[in-house]
Amino acid sequence: MITIIVIGLVFSILLSGCGKKEEKTLSIGEQFGLAYAPLEIMKSKGFLEAALQERNLDIAVQWKKLGNTSAIRESMLSGDLDIGFTAIPPFLIGRDKGMDWRIIAGISKTSVSLVTKDPDLSSISDLKDNHRIMLPQPGSIQHILLMMAAEKATGKASAFDGQLLSMAHPDGVTAFISGNEDLLHFTTPPYLQEELENGGRVLLDGRESFGGDFTFIVGICQDRVFKDTKVYESFKEALVKTMEYIESDKDGTLRILSEAYEYETGELESYLGDGTTTFGTGVEGIDTFVEFMERNGLISSSLKGMELFWEQDAK
Repeated sequence: MITIIVIGLVFSILLSGCGKKEEKTLSIGEQFGLAYAPLEIMKSKGFLEAALQERNLDIAVQWKKLGNTSAIRESMLSGDLDIGFTAIPPFLIGRDKGMDWRIIAGISKTSVSLVTKDPDLSSISDLKDNHRIMLPQPGSIQHILLMMAAEKATGKASAFDGQLLSMAHPDGVTAFISGNEDLLHFTTPPYLQEELENGGRVLLDGRESFGGDFTFIVGICQDRVFKDTKVYESFKEALVKTMEYIESDKDGTLRILSEAYEYETGELESYLGDGTTTFGTGVEGIDTFVEFMERNGLISSSLKGMELFWEQDAK
């Protein structure tokens, strides 16, 4: 009798397991800073979930916070990430190395600045061997902007490559504020403003280094996502609605971002109100990055023949 009961229980469990439907998810990877603010709005307002439901797609949206583009690349390769957000240079490096990802759209432009507390520094030409520069990783947009400035100042783009420290922005802020004067941080809002309020000053401005304006963050995905037309179009629709919301409801935007970033709305209003951080789906500056990175051996010449956008009219 006991044997029959045990067999019955096992059979019941197996049937129950077979009846369970595995939930399909759409996984989205973001990084740190106000440049990713549109994603916090999309998340809070549920625009993506609504767009998926309109197309009768029973898909859960999963948001992941990752420290740098290397983490995004590895997650995409393993299939754990469907759509990621990164700056243009690391996207180009990944594309050049064979990643089948391309750009969906841009989401932001922002200030990118090298901050110091050392009173003896008036330009990057004054940097000594003991100075260390924190940034997300080699090949990041901060690294490329530093190389652009180094080439102009010293004639050698890689002049400061031996002084880099890879660190996510939140950790970099903590290290900068509590650390010695030989520690510099190449960062973005709101971490930039926090450091300026704690004894820091801008040593190098990213726009000056680049020689003009450029898109900071772009959304990317692989071929498998682009070919899943309903999912891809759902995301594009949600992104447009997000940008429309940011433009039409300033107070609502500030409330959402205040909760997401844990800053007072007044602080965020001042950070966003200076005009240095803007949001939109256009992509600007990619040709300049390609030319510089190819010339300095960071990408190959064959990249110029590759398609970089899923939709060529998105440029």
